[in-house]
Amino acid sequence: MGGVDVISVDRLLWALFLLVLKDPWSDFRYVTKATARTTTKTTDSSEGPTGLPAVRSNRGFNEQIFQPTGDSKPPTSSKPSTIEQAYPGTIWERLPWVGTLLISIRLNNWMIDSQSHDRTQPPVAAFSSRRAFVAYTLLCFTRGYMVLDLTRAYISYDPYFTDLALPISTSLPFDALHFVPPQLVRTMIVGAQAWALIGQMFYLPCLLPVGLHALGYLPDEWAPHLWPAYYGPPSVISRHGIRGFWGQYWHQTMRWSVSAPGYAIADALRLPSRSMVRYAIITTIAFGLSGITHTGLVPPEPLYATVSVNHIRFCIAGFFWVQAAGILLEVVAARCIAASSGLQPWQSGVGLRLRQVVNGVWVVAWFALTLPLLAEFARQLGYWRVWPVPISVWNGLNTGQWTTWSILEG
Repeated sequence: MGGVDVISVDRLLWALFLLVLKDPWSDFRYVTKATARTTTKTTDSSEGPTGLPAVRSNRGFNEQIFQPTGDSKPPTSSKPSTIEQAYPGTIWERLPWVGTLLISIRLNNWMIDSQSHDRTQPPVAAFSSRRAFVAYTLLCFTRGYMVLDLTRAYISYDPYFTDLALPISTSLPFDALHFVPPQLVRTMIVGAQAWALIGQMFYLPCLLPVGLHALGYLPDEWAPHLWPAYYGPPSVISRHGIRGFWGQYWHQTMRWSVSAPGYAIADALRLPSRSMVRYAIITTIAFGLSGITHTGLVPPEPLYATVSVNHIRFCIAGFFWVQAAGILLEVVAARCIAASSGLQPWQSGVGLRLRQVVNGVWVVAWFALTLPLLAEFARQLGYWRVWPVPISVWNGLNTGQWTTWSILEG
């Protein structure tokens, strides 16, 4: 079996969504605010406590599949007037309309005949200005770069990551960590690497369109600094557990391509919006398709693998498949607690603090249990054999050898 690739499967699911499961010609509308268009002459006075430009996160991720129950609050401010543009009548108007739809993978500024999605449109811009966007991008890049460098420095001391015969429970290489479970340490290293690496995919490449927008070559709709944030606030994880992680914190770039079939099946069965069966169908199908899509990361003939290629594919797919089970378990537990004690005690004060602590411990335990699948996938492909950054601050300060890629050594 030659295998698939991520982009092809994702585009296939996206085509299924647009051409089969939905009817953009009659149901989709491009929506913009009716007030004066956002300009670049905004001030940079909005700053967080650190002095860095504040980032306002879009709080509109309320689709049923990931909706945390119990403490959602309606917005207090009135929604601004909007202008909606249906499928245009002329070819010259259709070209930009269709082109914008095809690149709107999060469907921001689009009404798609889905109540949970449409009520959040148009979304709130994440940044007050281009300057704020650039400052935050540099912060994200530096933070991610250092995390990649430091976690790879740890990996260079831990033989588990390159010796495929060692189990994840093998003793850690540092005596000072003897009291910490080896699986916990190694899964946190894997999680930190994945978070730092994937985070580099979004803001840094967007500096180019932001620059083109500043020069007047791109309209506001194509300017990333006027889009909602790619990642939500970390606080949603402590409030909503793994539902908060996948549904509100993590990037939503594959949300509609993998969840749309589940919505279609649930709608065909006429399941009510708050039905647990509906929730289970949508969640299971979304993570099922996400797992299949991510098998495209496995090449047909891995260079370092000691197991079959299908075994590696099962590891990466299985990581996503089990997330659905964890989310459903979490929902059942949350509903049982809400039925026995109500929601009010857990929304403020000591109850909220206890809820945040329990959720934090639960999330760490869950990923310590499931991330070994991702770790096995990565080490079978040899991901840990190379340094992910070309210039290592850690190596430079400790050995004097700053470059890690042989191509840079001449």
